[in-house]
Amino acid sequence: MLNFSLTKNIRRVHQPKREQISKWLAESLTEDYQAVNINITIVTSKRSQELNLQYRGRDYPTNVISLEYSESRDSFSLLYGDIFLCDDIIVEEANKQQKDILAHYAHMVIHGILHLQGFEHQTDIDATKMEDLEAQIMERLEFANPYSSK
Repeated sequence: MLNFSLTKNIRRVHQPKREQISKWLAESLTEDYQAVNINITIVTSKRSQELNLQYRGRDYPTNVISLEYSESRDSFSLLYGDIFLCDDIIVEEANKQQKDILAHYAHMVIHGILHLQGFEHQTDIDATKMEDLEAQIMERLEFANPYSSK
């Protein structure tokens, strides 16, 4: 069962709709979980910076922050977590990389969901595995490979 909440602390016309995010979430699940409960919040740069400092010790805004509850996932096959998407950064990055804003939002949601499932990119091997999986999911959703311009 896939449940998620969507809160928009900032609303802009280019932001994804609930139905789109639901599709992206479902496509990003790598396992059959007993239950999936995810809170997604679209935030400003200021709020992203506060959260990044609070949870990661980094004093700057970032595109996506994932807070996972790995004990539930590992022990009970329950996927619970919070994802914070920074609208300002996502739009800035999409424009700078000449990417569609909605496609970049999809990529950040996928990236965040994979983090909730325990995927990381701290080592080159882990980063390659995660990036390959992101590219596959994006392709299934009919978006371009977000890493093709590397």
